Amino acid sequence: MDCLISVIVPIYNAETTLERCIESILGQSHSNLEVILVNDGSKDRSLE
Repeated sequence: MDCLISVIVPIYNAETTLERCIESILGQSHSNLEVILVNDGSKDRSLE
């Protein structure tokens, strides 16, 4: 059984790179992942 791995990603004005970041995390060989995105007061459209 694979252990759950949590990946915590702080987001601050990451609108242009966030999608690529998430795709990279989800593309890892370990399949039991929990991705936690933490908004750090972004002023761009990162949360959309």
